[in-house]
Amino acid sequence: MKTSPRILLPFNFTDGCVAALRYAYQFAGKVGADITLLHCSGSLKLTPTFKSHLLLRLRSFAERYASSYVTGTGVDPVIECVLKEGNLRENLRSAAEEVGASLVLSPADYLLQTLTEGEVVALPELVACPVLLVPEKAIFTPLKEIVFTLDVTDTDASVMQTVQRLAQRFQAHLSLLHLHSKLDGVSFCQVQKASEKVKQELEYAHCSITCLEEEDLLEGLNDFAAPRIPDLFVMATRDTHLLHQYFSGRYRKTSAYHLHTPLLNLYQARRTACSGGCTHCNTSSHSHASEAAEATVG
Repeated sequence: MKTSPRILLPFNFTDGCVAALRYAYQFAGKVGADITLLHCSGSLKLTPTFKSHLLLRLRSFAERYASSYVTGTGVDPVIECVLKEGNLRENLRSAAEEVGASLVLSPADYLLQTLTEGEVVALPELVACPVLLVPEKAIFTPLKEIVFTLDVTDTDASVMQTVQRLAQRFQAHLSLLHLHSKLDGVSFCQVQKASEKVKQELEYAHCSITCLEEEDLLEGLNDFAAPRIPDLFVMATRDTHLLHQYFSGRYRKTSAYHLHTPLLNLYQARRTACSGGCTHCNTSSHSHASEAAEATVG
């Protein structure tokens, strides 16, 4: 018997968590997934009485907000709940593995608050599955336009398959966006050649590829998205740096998409910087290069 994919939703009773729960119900309904709520008690001990109280409260929330989406369908929501002592950061990875989660769908502020300011964490250290961060103002609509920002010269087959499967599930249009700094003629031709190669390898037909000159990935992403009104942004990165940047709201030119457009972050062990203007990637690259040089000399 084929098991349903499972969504793990960190939940601590805030408005952001309620908004994410609403989104999760509808998203799960479209992809045929089950949902598990994860509540972390922080410094509070999970005594039998307290545990019983929390489980009752979690199920009450879940059933209350599910009712508007299942009324008339004849389906009662089956909600699983997991309780853990400690904070979300120290429990997320193990809880996802424990329930067999194929996706973590989290309120953006709740997950990012578990990281100290300026802290950048490798995605596999945070959680082993993809992460979908949902802003509090996000309203679920069946995905019609997905924008995936990538480097056409540095792609990963499994990531490409994942994004195409998601688009196919919703029959959505998939826009592949490559952003680059100012290039000389030879470099530009290399990008164009790589773009054609990616296009030929695509299995999902309802796709388009666009290459634009823009140093700042987030500004370029939002500039590109403005006339298209995407329902979902997708990125494939090594770490949490761009998650912080996306939800920081520090956009110089463009609309605040972080307020209402969810972001799906996939893991990719990229060889290239996420954008020419990304100081984190470029600093990391220089650091790795220095370490390699020292190791060679040593």
